[in-house]
This record gives sequence, C-alpha cells and structure tokens, in this order.
Amino acid sequence: MYIGWLKFVDVPELVKIAEETGWLLDGYHVKLMMMHAPHLCYGAYDEGVLVGAVMAIEFETSAMIKYFMVKPTHQKQGIGRRLFNTLFGVIKDEHPSIYLHANPQLKSFFEQNGFKAVMEVGRYLNVGKVPPFSFTNAQAKELDGGNFDAIIRKIDLETFGEDRMDFMLDEMERNSSLKFALPNSFQHSSVINARGVYLGPWQCREGFEEEAEKMMQGVLYFRGLKKVMADVPMGNTKAVELFERYHFQQKGTFLHMTYGEQRNVKFENIYAFSL
Repeated sequence: MYIGWLKFVDVPELVKIAEETGWLLDGYHVKLMMMHAPHLCYGAYDEGVLVGAVMAIEFETSAMIKYFMVKPTHQKQGIGRRLFNTLFGVIKDEHPSIYLHANPQLKSFFEQNGFKAVMEVGRYLNVGKVPPFSFTNAQAKELDGGNFDAIIRKIDLETFGEDRMDFMLDEMERNSSLKFALPNSFQHSSVINARGVYLGPWQCREGFEEEAEKMMQGVLYFRGLKKVMADVPMGNTKAVELFERYHFQQKGTFLHMTYGEQRNVKFENIYAFSL
C-alpha cells in the first residue's frame, strides 16, 4: 500500500469511490482543490490502483478536510487511518484551526484525534415539490447583483473571521453557477451531476431573513424541477425553518467538528455550506 499525492488522472476513480461509499463528490471541486493545495490531496494506492483519498483546502488561518473515504473492499484495513494521519500531520502544526464535516459513524475516530463536535449539519433535499409562490422579472433583476464579489468578501469575512476568497471565488465560477447578491446576503448554486443541483455557499446576515426568502424563491424558480440539495447548520433555526417551509426534507446528518483554536463562526449567517 502506497500513500502519495493525488493526480488529475485519479478524478474518475475518485468519483467511483464516492459513489460506492455514498459521498457527494464533484469532479470540478476536486480538481480545484488539487490546483489550490496539491500538497494536501492524498491517495492510497494498492498496486497502482486508487482505493482511498483524503483532501484539504487552506484558507487564511484555517484548513478544511474534505473527501475522507476508502473503497468498501479495502475498509477496516487501517488505510483510512494512514491517510488521515498523513494529512493531519502536515496541517495541524500550520493551521490554528481545522474543521470538517464528519459522518456520525466516525465521531469517535475524530474525537480520538482531538476534534470536537460543534453542530449537526443536515443534508436537505428538494425534488421539485414546492409551495406556490409568486416570482416576477423585477424580483429576478433585483437578485442579479453586479457587485457579487464585493458582497461575498464582506459577508463571508464577517461569518468566518478570515479571508477565504482565493478558493471561494474560483469555486463559484462554474459554467452552471447561478449567483445572487443582495445588500446583506449572497447565494450560489451549481449543477454538480446528472441528478441535480448543490445549493451553497449561501449566507445571510441575521435579521435580514426576507432577503434569504427571496433567494430561496429565486433558486427554485430558475432551477426548475431539478433536485436541489444543501448542507444546512441545524443550529440556525431560521435557515432550517425556511428550507422546511419550501418542502425540503432532511435526508442525512453530518457533524461539524473542529480541532485547535475555536473560532467564532457566525452559524446564524450560514444558510448552506460550500460543497
């Protein structure tokens, strides 16, 4: 078994492993992570065949671990632990704060490595069934903010307390990206596979819930009957209520877990996390 850096040619196999293990993985997002942080993207190879992976992306002070998975035929062989230890050994001394969204079944594993569970994250899904609402061309024009970059820079900095723009802006430049901006909120969605749309990142300052509702109507209007999914912090009750009011259903649960310095993330601003 060999642990080495992932390569672009590994992406199709990564997608297959994600499908086998139930992870939501998007090839565009994976390639972007390899471009921004190639030294933090590791794969496990059995006789040259990729059987597992773990990746991370760096921000100004923190790092986020993503796509920690091992092919079902190679699980319970210590491969996941080797992958995680390789990556964790590189980033834990360089970043005062590390976070991830964990499968609840791995809670004890991450706790053994010093992580703490902060909040549940619900994966919400809408399959085209929405309550009736009125949406006009004037409303659509209002959401088409020409100053999207400036708004996201300001609000995301308020929410996460650090500059994350180097990666974030690239993440939202897909051919399928749909971006909304209002004075106190922004929203991004994109087609990630043949089955549907991922809604996120989406942030709205507390107290401006009417802007969030306009954006909810906008994304459902423009995305038609496609399946729309989002990862929502369950501690933001206003966000949860909004998703449920528009007939989204919770289909899964993750744990937002952190290691090291506990940063004051404003979860009340987060309506949906990035992919």
